[in-house]
Amino acid sequence: MSTNNKRNVDMDTVDRKLLIELLRDARTSLRRLSEEMNVSPATLHNRLTRLVQEGIVRGFTALVDYTKLGYSLSAVIMAKVDGKHLTEFEREIASSDNVVAVYDVVGEYDVVIISKFKNVEDLDAFLKQLLKNPKIERTYTSIVLNVVKEDPRIKI
Repeated sequence: MSTNNKRNVDMDTVDRKLLIELLRDARTSLRRLSEEMNVSPATLHNRLTRLVQEGIVRGFTALVDYTKLGYSLSAVIMAKVDGKHLTEFEREIASSDNVVAVYDVVGEYDVVIISKFKNVEDLDAFLKQLLKNPKIERTYTSIVLNVVKEDPRIKI
């Protein structure tokens, strides 16, 4: 999903603080935040509604430790795709159950796919299915040995 053609949204200190707190814990009540920030709950509700409408907040979710669910293998797969099918392929691969992220990139490869698997056999089956796709020219796969940082949150 490209965000290049979307305008930046003006945010003030209250908006930033609200986002920081939601990133820290999306379950935090607006009432508690309003007390901490010295802003009315109605104001925070309106700010949050605007952030959702503007597409800054796209949803509320939990950060999951997938290794505890048995997904102990992470792979970074780079794919060279036939150019006329790039967007179609990206949509297809993004809907795969094991795929965490899909990035449209420049360089030797066109797409970077971040994925998680329970074991090498599952990765092997995924790659073999991927390589059957006529849109794929070639792939390069790296298996993650150690996760140093895996957190979608950045400092705002």
